[in-house]
Amino acid sequence: MHRLAIPNIGNYAVALAALGECLGVQSETCLSITPEMMALGAQYAPETCCLPMKAYLGHFVKAAREGVEYAVMVNSIGRCRLRYYGKLQQKILDDVGLKMHVFGLGYDGIKPPLIRYFDPTLRQVLHGGACYVNKLIAIDILEIEAWRTRPRELNSGDTSQLFKQTLQQLDKLTAVRDIRKFRKTIHERFAVVPIDATRPVLRIGLLGECSVLRDKYLNHNVEEMLGNLGAEVRNFFLMGTELKSIFNLGVLNKHSRKNQLKKARGHLHDPVGGHALDSVANAIRCHEQGYDGVVHICPAGCMPEVSIRPILRQACKERDFSLLELSFDEHTGHEGVCTRIEAFVDILWEKRRRQGFHET
Repeated sequence: MHRLAIPNIGNYAVALAALGECLGVQSETCLSITPEMMALGAQYAPETCCLPMKAYLGHFVKAAREGVEYAVMVNSIGRCRLRYYGKLQQKILDDVGLKMHVFGLGYDGIKPPLIRYFDPTLRQVLHGGACYVNKLIAIDILEIEAWRTRPRELNSGDTSQLFKQTLQQLDKLTAVRDIRKFRKTIHERFAVVPIDATRPVLRIGLLGECSVLRDKYLNHNVEEMLGNLGAEVRNFFLMGTELKSIFNLGVLNKHSRKNQLKKARGHLHDPVGGHALDSVANAIRCHEQGYDGVVHICPAGCMPEVSIRPILRQACKERDFSLLELSFDEHTGHEGVCTRIEAFVDILWEKRRRQGFHET
């Protein structure tokens, strides 16, 4: 059986694997980049490339060395350099003598190149697509339940342990009917975690570039860090929402490009590329919805996200809304990230106290 390396988008690797299966190939995915992959990516990628490029390349190099013949690279829009990385990765792999063909996700005919090459049956495509969509929905529900439960749990680590177990069980399901049944049990599973429902918690939005937002290794596990410090987070890269935005699904989809531009009006008049528009629009949305603050997560050198940082600062300043900016590369120290996160949380609690709220 052919093997296909799929770029890591965190826990969504479980759903993405189903797409590989519909092509009749074995999917090579991971829930997070490893130090070995990161070292390989930094070794072979140009120094000026962003962190996601190095992470994806490291994944592909490791997979190619293990005999994986194919890979698929995501695309981007606007001014984000990610749109060129597939061809650059192919050249690097060729230059170092690794036999791996990198497919892009674009269209150059009736069928995408990946579908045309592996030529799955219609039944395989429909089954794989249905598994993917239903696992995707289940993962989004899982994420939301974990964000809600973690800052309120009585025994530290219960939420993370349950999340890991539930995700592993979801990964093993191959029938659409079973995935749908499983999805309906997620809320009940998290309901058994002992929590203090009266405990005050902060609400913090996570904005920025999707790869670093979703990879626990790349972002130093910022979601769990904030949750353990008493913050209910909302990671604004939910893949279900992202797909609706890409394909403009849903008449009332508040995250469509049109509605995001409308929300960011007065600060940003162009999508810019990547998820920069979403960062500005969702920061404003968080303020309107009563969040305590937002954390902007950005790979060092990411052109779209770096470009909108002054705009994001101004938008938050005008609203007296708390913003923490975190930049990541392969040299970022974990202790430094922890210190900045802890200080930000302390500031938010102090701000609540000044506004007349109390932790107890």
